[in-house]
Amino acid sequence: MFFKKLRILENRLFIMNSFLEKLFCIIAIDTEHLINSYLTQSELQYLNNSLKSIKDLNGEFYTTSEGENLEVLLYFLYCHKEDILTLWEDEFKKEILVRLYTSGVISGNYPCFHFDLSKFKQTYKSSGQTLTLYRVGREQEQKENLGNSWSTSTTGLKNYVQSSSIEVENNPVFVIEINDSEVLCEGNSRENELILKKGFKFNSIKSLDIEQKRQLFE
Repeated sequence: MFFKKLRILENRLFIMNSFLEKLFCIIAIDTEHLINSYLTQSELQYLNNSLKSIKDLNGEFYTTSEGENLEVLLYFLYCHKEDILTLWEDEFKKEILVRLYTSGVISGNYPCFHFDLSKFKQTYKSSGQTLTLYRVGREQEQKENLGNSWSTSTTGLKNYVQSSSIEVENNPVFVIEINDSEVLCEGNSRENELILKKGFKFNSIKSLDIEQKRQLFE
């Protein structure tokens, strides 16, 4: 815990270049999480040195030698370069953000950077109903730090697990009851995905035990 706090203090001294600040704002990546929790000082420095202008996205910025978390971020930027360039030219094309959020290169098998959902467009129309939603969380996920991607059906959840090649026994599985006013927008249709608002509130939650997970995914 001491070293984690020390790392946060060190990273808070880091100043991200103006291009990266603008880029991450436009594509809705949470820079506070990047700096304080996700990337190390050396990873941040590599990022700062490698991407200084939009032209650098066409260069050789991808690397596997500076840390796994940075590799995840750089691979995401590499794979979605065309979408990112489109958003750079017209940041009002908010529908592209959902495509980035539901990217197939992001898996529940590893720690990932965060999106700033406050920058997403509200498109879901609430009808005042209560929803039952399902989620396979990341390994260390708990009810205090739940992710925002949920499925409306067990079939959709199974499709997510299959597409992400997740070993379910190592990950928590959650079921929540929630008012549909907490939904931000729809995500991947095959996974029956709903993306919940930043800071969403649920009515109830349960975490499935080993037997309940087995029954759900059998």
